[in-house]
Parts: sequence; structure tokens; C-alpha cells
Amino acid sequence: MSKRLLQTRAVHGRMPTTRWTLIQAAASDANPSERRRALEILSRDYWLPIYSFIRTWRHSPEEAEDLTQSFLVSFIERDSFDDADAEKGKFRTWILAALKNFLRNDRRDRARLKRGGGAAHISIDRDLGEAWLEGARVSDDSPDSVFERHWASGILERCLARLEERYRLEGKERYFEVLMPLIAGSEERTGYAQAGAELGLTEGSARSAAFRLRKRLRALVRDEVAATVIDPENLDQEIEHFYGIFRAS
Repeated sequence: MSKRLLQTRAVHGRMPTTRWTLIQAAASDANPSERRRALEILSRDYWLPIYSFIRTWRHSPEEAEDLTQSFLVSFIERDSFDDADAEKGKFRTWILAALKNFLRNDRRDRARLKRGGGAAHISIDRDLGEAWLEGARVSDDSPDSVFERHWASGILERCLARLEERYRLEGKERYFEVLMPLIAGSEERTGYAQAGAELGLTEGSARSAAFRLRKRLRALVRDEVAATVIDPENLDQEIEHFYGIFRAS
């Protein structure tokens, strides 16, 4: 894991995973409040990769903000939850296909929802989106790559937040603070000796503690990715795809 993975925590908010079960429930439930809840979770999970993808289609920040809100609201207004095909197995694939279709339609007719026009309003932090685009240096990446890199970064952020909280509850927050940079590859080779000295451990014990930290992080990643696939047979492939995104960075 590279230093860049750790640095994603400075950009991403703590966003819960969108699950197929949530989308399926929204599709089968006529209760507006249930659909609104699904929309809110979908928005927190995916507005930033959606915004970034739209920006790569040569839309201005203002247009991208408008289109991101419009796309998300359209899931409620146009019953798009009903069209979710869990048989495809991967939520990110479905949401990206739906976004491309939305943008193609927008190019054909510029009639789209306007912010404050009486429709549900989705909070978009345009400055955060622009900061991520600038920090990630995605100008040479394809739109699909931009979306997937942010999808993976969001998963990593959620896992790091959960892991940090677990160490805090165990009274070992300092372990997380000292060892996480080592796992992220941001320290020199002598880092384990220095980490051990800070934690009152031998170098060997520090390495063992870092191994356990890495193992717990990987388990959390597996849980997060599992929540975005409907077929368990796709899980290992999707996890490999997740790590492959960072290896290619």
C-alpha cells in the first residue's frame, strides 16, 4: 500500500457503503421516505466519483455540480431504482452505466433539473470535488478510470475510519497513528525500529503489530467490497480490481 492511499483520508468524508439490498428495498417500497433514505445514502457514497466523472466530460464545475444533483435526484423522480439490475453483480458497474446514459440524454436535450427548482436538493461540495481532481492529477485518465479511482478511494477511506475507531475503542489509538504510515509505505526501512521505540516495543513486536493492523484493514476492505456485489462468486475478482486500481496509480 502506498503513501497515496493514506493521503486519501484528507480528502474523503466518511461515507457509508451503498448496498444492493438498500437499492432493492427502495425499488419495491412505495414509501417516499424509504426512497429518500436510499437517495441520501447513495449521494453520500457516490456524489464525488459522479462529480469527478462529469467533469471529465468537459463540463464546468458549475455544470458538474448541477448535473450531479440532477442525476442523483432522477433516481427518485424517474424511478431509476426499479431499473437496478442486481444480476449484473457489481453496483459500481450499474451506477456508471446509468450515469453515462444520463449524460448522453443531457447532450441531446439540455432540459435538466435546476438547483432550488422545487426538487429534492442534494448537498454537493464543489470545492472538495475540485480539490480531489487537482490532487489526483487525473487530466490524462479516462473518465471511467477517474470514477473507479474515486470509488476505490472512498472504500479505503471508510475502512481506515472504521479501523481507527476500533483501535481507539481498544485503547490503542497510538498504535494506529504510528503504524499506519508504515503500512502505507511512507517511512524508511528503519521505521519499524523507530515505531517500536515510540510504542515501547521491540522492532520485531512492532512488525508483528503492523502485520495485524494490515490484516485487519484487508478484512475491512473485503467487507466493504462484499457490500457492493450481489454474487459472492464476484467478490475475489472485485477485490483484486480494487487493489489493482492503486497499483496502477
